[in-house]
Amino acid sequence: MRPLVALVALTVAGSALALGGVHARVVALIAPLAFAAAALALRREQERKGSVSLALPAIVATALAAYTLLQAVPLPVALLERIAPSNADVWARALLPFGEAGPRFASLSLDPGATVVEALKWSSYAAIFTASAAVSARRGAATGVATVFLSALAVALVTVVHGLAGSTEVYGFYTPSAPLPPWHVGPLINPNTLAGYLNLGALAGMGLVLMHEPVAPRWLVAAGVAFLVAVDVTSASRGGVIALILGVLLLVLLLRIRAARRGGSGGGAEPSLRWLLGAALLGGALLASLGGTRDTWFELYDKNLDKLSMVLWALPVLREHPIFGIGRGAFESVFPAYRSSPGHVVFAYVENFPAQWLVEWGAPVALAALVLFAWSLAPSRLGALRSRLAASAFAGVVVVLLQNLADLSLEIPAVCYALAVVLGSLWGDRARSRPSRAFAAKAPGRLARLAPAVALVVGLVLAALSLALGHPEVSAERDLIRRKLEATNLADPASHDVLERELHAAMRRHPAEPYFPLIGGLAAYQGKRERALPWLQRTLERGHVNGRAHLLLAQVLASRGARRQALLELRIAASQDSSLVGPAGVFAARISRDFDELLGAAPEGKAGVPMLDELAVQARNLGRAELAARLDAEAITRNPGARGPRVRAAEVVLDALAKGTCDDRERCAREIEAHAAALEAAHPGDFVAERIRAQRLVLEGKSEEAEARLAARCVLVKERASCLRARVEIASRVPGVSRIDAASKDLLAATCLSASACAEAAGFLARIREGRGDTGSALTFFARAAREEPTEARWMALADAASRAGAHAQAADALERAAQKGGMTEVLRKRIAEERAKALGVH
Repeated sequence: MRPLVALVALTVAGSALALGGVHARVVALIAPLAFAAAALALRREQERKGSVSLALPAIVATALAAYTLLQAVPLPVALLERIAPSNADVWARALLPFGEAGPRFASLSLDPGATVVEALKWSSYAAIFTASAAVSARRGAATGVATVFLSALAVALVTVVHGLAGSTEVYGFYTPSAPLPPWHVGPLINPNTLAGYLNLGALAGMGLVLMHEPVAPRWLVAAGVAFLVAVDVTSASRGGVIALILGVLLLVLLLRIRAARRGGSGGGAEPSLRWLLGAALLGGALLASLGGTRDTWFELYDKNLDKLSMVLWALPVLREHPIFGIGRGAFESVFPAYRSSPGHVVFAYVENFPAQWLVEWGAPVALAALVLFAWSLAPSRLGALRSRLAASAFAGVVVVLLQNLADLSLEIPAVCYALAVVLGSLWGDRARSRPSRAFAAKAPGRLARLAPAVALVVGLVLAALSLALGHPEVSAERDLIRRKLEATNLADPASHDVLERELHAAMRRHPAEPYFPLIGGLAAYQGKRERALPWLQRTLERGHVNGRAHLLLAQVLASRGARRQALLELRIAASQDSSLVGPAGVFAARISRDFDELLGAAPEGKAGVPMLDELAVQARNLGRAELAARLDAEAITRNPGARGPRVRAAEVVLDALAKGTCDDRERCAREIEAHAAALEAAHPGDFVAERIRAQRLVLEGKSEEAEARLAARCVLVKERASCLRARVEIASRVPGVSRIDAASKDLLAATCLSASACAEAAGFLARIREGRGDTGSALTFFARAAREEPTEARWMALADAASRAGAHAQAADALERAAQKGGMTEVLRKRIAEERAKALGVH
């Protein structure tokens, strides 16, 4: 039995610590452990009873794995057109950019490699369930539940260690695809996944505390529960924290029902145990309050519920693929064709597990799976009220499923392995007293002898298929293709052809993915080939909201002289992806100088203000002041509180006042105040309005009043450091040093929370002081910047300033420090000698 327990523990903990098992290669390495455990469990069952049996949940999971594998089997296209015409159409058009027809054989799945990996996952879930049930049937549920509890503790501990180390990489070598805030780096990168896993572990730990005969000291397990609760809260998952609260309430309800049925009271647990659990939960909350950051509480208090609407996003997919679905694992590459929300975002899941099953398996199989799992895993079948441990474990299962109605983590193997172990443990524990009802069927003797070997061989074959067909996943292949593009000399036809062969293979593996034809179009455009449009047509078919494709299409159209059509594509790009406003504005300003034409590049109404803002900036950079002013005026008309246009309009009037070109100074002052008032009304938490007023006061000779007003405003605004910089600039205009000294002190106090920020502020102050002619103070600040952030550039800046100020000895010392950072060169050695000579008065 010990080898079986070890295999189960290795599967659970290994999958969790190996980044949740999200990568195909990791699943292919972890899943065989589950199959080995199942084979060993079946062998023990055969030795004990002379036959083997499979629990009904394991049978359902195995059937789903078999159906999933069938989704990846290539079928004649003629047959596919009859049973799944939408799937067939995707395959038929997948290779159109190459001028080729679709393949003659194609699968129901629109990402067959990912579907094979899903078949491996589901069969391994059945295997680990079988193994856990076998352990529980001999030892009780405590072993499996304790395994999940300890695995959750390991995940939480590793996450905290990463947070304490300030690590941005998992284990020091794996870089997440997107930067993560502090305390979010760990084996389970997604905070919702982490919270769900820790919720299951915390409730498993509560069950271990409540056991009549605990497997470990209660106080020690309770401390572990407190630790899990603390890390759970600091994960900043709203769904996770809410689910944990619901789980505790459900546990209390189950214990009361259990006590009532047994004729007891008090919630089914001794007062001392209730107090111990309460202390654990309170301690966890206290630890979370001590360890949580401002960002943690901001994320938890965030009231944005947009992700709940994602369930509705599955409806168009389901309408086109109602019977056989798109294939398990294919959602990430298929969904862009149905996405309507703006932005450059990849959605890997629907964030709701019934909806995910419906679109990927199809309605008939998904609904059957939901019904069969609900029936076979009902509380009565699992013995949820059999013991306090069972009640706690069942509550953990329920909260994980509830959270997965809005925060999907059931697509992560580590979560499903832990869930399968808990469910298998409950099933096996109940089977100890009622074995005749615990098994769905008994196999004949010959099959019983072959069953362990069959389970292991099937698992190994599926693992090998997953490695061969499921790697690289679509996300990894996108990165590979992007790096291939960056490394390709597109001017070389042979290199370009190699890239196209890579694209051909990728589009055969992921026929619905819009990214690969986008890369093909970009390569064709940059390589000056004439075949960019077919690529762009395909990428826009598979991703209607695709700002980058529209930006590239604009460039292609402009190169062919279709300027107005290009500007319209830029407008679409900016409306679909706000991050493209910058490059779209740069390109629009480059191809047109006409105000009316440029308006065509901006979306209608208020939504077009960011584009107008960018166009005005670009026009001003190109020396087209009149055009920039007209664009700013249009932006202000659409949105009177537009920050950039208002600020620039005010600066134009301020500049006229400064140069004396304003005919009516009172009128100019009123215009400046009007701009400031509009900005103040639109951005009440900002300081820009007061900065504009301060600049006007400086021009009127009222520098002290200007500095005082800005100083009072900086105390109230969110962007305090930026406001204090503006205050320092105004204070530098005030005679004397008292004002600028106070402003400098406040700026350093606000920014010196990190060495780099402090060095940047000190460098800014040094330049301001040097501009005033205060070389002594300037050198002091340059020196502080170098001490805070001792880089070669900082020491060189100090050396240059010291040399200008005549402090040649200090300059030589700074040059030597710079040489220590960047290496001594002949030029640097000569300059050090010159500074030393000047310091000694030798010229």
